Amino acid sequence: MSFTPLFSTYRQGENRVTSSMLAVFERLGLSLVEEILAKASGEATLETVTFTNQPKAGKGSVPDARISGDFTYLFEVKTDRGTVDTQQLRGHLENLEEGPGRYLFVLTPDPERPAAVEVMQDRRVVWFNFAALDDAITAVVDDAFLAPSERDQFLLRELRALFDNDGLLTSDEVVVVAASQAYPEYLESAAYICQPGRAFREGLTHMGFYAQQAIQPHLARILTCESHVPFTYEEALRRESNGGRDARIADLIRSSLETGAREERQEYMVFLLSEPEDPETVVLEAPLVNDTVAASGRPWAWTMGQRYVSLAVLRRPGVRTTSDLETP
Repeated sequence: MSFTPLFSTYRQGENRVTSSMLAVFERLGLSLVEEILAKASGEATLETVTFTNQPKAGKGSVPDARISGDFTYLFEVKTDRGTVDTQQLRGHLENLEEGPGRYLFVLTPDPERPAAVEVMQDRRVVWFNFAALDDAITAVVDDAFLAPSERDQFLLRELRALFDNDGLLTSDEVVVVAASQAYPEYLESAAYICQPGRAFREGLTHMGFYAQQAIQPHLARILTCESHVPFTYEEALRRESNGGRDARIADLIRSSLETGAREERQEYMVFLLSEPEDPETVVLEAPLVNDTVAASGRPWAWTMGQRYVSLAVLRRPGVRTTSDLETP
């Protein structure tokens, strides 16, 4: 049997997530996959294989037992919210037979059932989101009766981590970056510069800064991001003539090269952000002090790279420390 590579190297989000999920499901076996999909979708049962003692076979023949299977599962996976298309679902249903064991699973990050699914009015169309799938995986891993193997538990944990890293489990729209040097730079230039090609979730709206053991009060609106900007004087000159945001990037390139903050002829990822005093910048009442501790009781950095959090949670009354962010 040929397995799908684990994990997929597809660049496009939907293809990568779908292929990685399929790779895990291939390795788990039908019984665990059936249990996960049943829990995630809320369907009472999704029998893929039936085991029958002394089935009636006709013409007086009664075998001792029968194992049989007859099912078709189609999947439509979306990694962006609000992108389910009714016409696409109808096209899938045309290729799906009627009868038990036939389902079109629609998997999306939407917090509520998409309208495009609602209008289908077809029992074969079953929607659930990544959060429900994550909950189902957790329930299966923790189920002593099902007792998934250590390998299966590892695969499922890795799949959950992929969902989380791609921002499919929550609607967190703020990325908070470790910023001991970057926060002062933001206050001066309203920008964030980092290594090219760095992975960030889709759908981000704001950037926050973790510095001096606290999430600093400025949550800047993300205006634009370019992943591979060459820091050369030639590039600065070229962009300067375009005006607008290109001119801002030109100023960043020049100032970075003149102060020695960046190496010439290297590429960087550049975020242009709203100014500290801009109305689009959300300003918290005070920095959120980090009170995270390790198992030993010693202080522990809230992030050493980047973490994601909801803007609504950051602005919630009574939030004063990083541990408050974890309180429901």
